[in-house]
Amino acid sequence: MALHKDEAFVLFKRAYGESDKIIRLFTRASGKVAAIAKGASKSQKRFMNTLEPFNHINVEYFEKYGKGMVRLENADIIETNSGIERSLKKACIASFFTELVDRLTKEKEPHESLFSALKELLYAVKNHDFIYSDILYYQFLMLDMLGYMPNFDSCVYCGSAMPDDKKVHFSKERGGVLCASCSKSIPHTIYREGVIPGLMLIRNQEKPLINMIFERQAQDIMEGFMSFHLDVEFRSYRILKSVIL
Repeated sequence: MALHKDEAFVLFKRAYGESDKIIRLFTRASGKVAAIAKGASKSQKRFMNTLEPFNHINVEYFEKYGKGMVRLENADIIETNSGIERSLKKACIASFFTELVDRLTKEKEPHESLFSALKELLYAVKNHDFIYSDILYYQFLMLDMLGYMPNFDSCVYCGSAMPDDKKVHFSKERGGVLCASCSKSIPHTIYREGVIPGLMLIRNQEKPLINMIFERQAQDIMEGFMSFHLDVEFRSYRILKSVIL
């Protein structure tokens, strides 16, 4: 049985039996880890207020070789979720991104860049008021790291480059933009001129002009792409839409 020391974000927790808790952590060194915290519901010393979702913590856990779930031994706060849990909007944004990381990563698959992106996101949500372009930026950042980034740069079928004013055809099935020629034979949706170039600007951390039409069409592009290619329904996204989108 090996003892591991790491830092982590709490993705999820639930009660298990009378006094234990099941926790999913996203750790810097080992990626996603499922853990059981024995006596966590009663412990006032080891786990007092440390295992709440979105908390940034130091952890010590024992891992049995060949076993899936680890045993959480100690946890200490680095940064609490204070400031997130007091705002429904902030909690919904944090929930969406922790669920995205939880659902799209494998157990014990290290991904330090994604850990850093989640850390940046949660600290930003805590300290700033997000608008929709902020959500899109971090969505693109994490999808790109996970290998799921839509192609807004060139035709996904023939590979030809297009000027921005011609980027109006988007195929969720193909995962990106289509040129006018390829769009004649491939199912797609036509979006308002400027929407897809606007998404490219957000991806590059620039600030396009955003209005209600842009937000609705950008939302439609991302929902269609993610539902088709990820085959995952994010429970937190439904609540997020009602709060901010």
